[in-house]
Amino acid sequence: MDPGSNGGTPDVTGSSGGASPSSSSSGSPDASADASAPEGIWGNPENTREPSLELHEDGRLTGTDGCNRLMGRWVLEDGTVRFQEVAMTMMACPDVDQWLASAASAVPSEDTLLVYDGAGNEIGTLTR
Repeated sequence: MDPGSNGGTPDVTGSSGGASPSSSSSGSPDASADASAPEGIWGNPENTREPSLELHEDGRLTGTDGCNRLMGRWVLEDGTVRFQEVAMTMMACPDVDQWLASAASAVPSEDTLLVYDGAGNEIGTLTR
């Protein structure tokens, strides 16, 4: 599996198409019942200086890199979350690691979201 195969970057339109956010490779109609379902909050949104993402059940995504807000869409394809149509604010904040700005895809597990850039390189991890 190549998590970054969509080749997009999060601050421009990503690939289009794909499965609906709540679908899964097993065909289960209720992926939210699965412990590794991607829907929910990753990171700690109460700590505004740290990255966090919320993957909404309707396919929206919202979050922050610790400085800039981001918003867009996501789909689940064969166990990989693909980020699409992601836009970010462009504030210049000192001492903020902006790795989340390069996110193109992610692979969820029960309590960890491994985040990849467009080249398929792991760039960070968020936890529930």
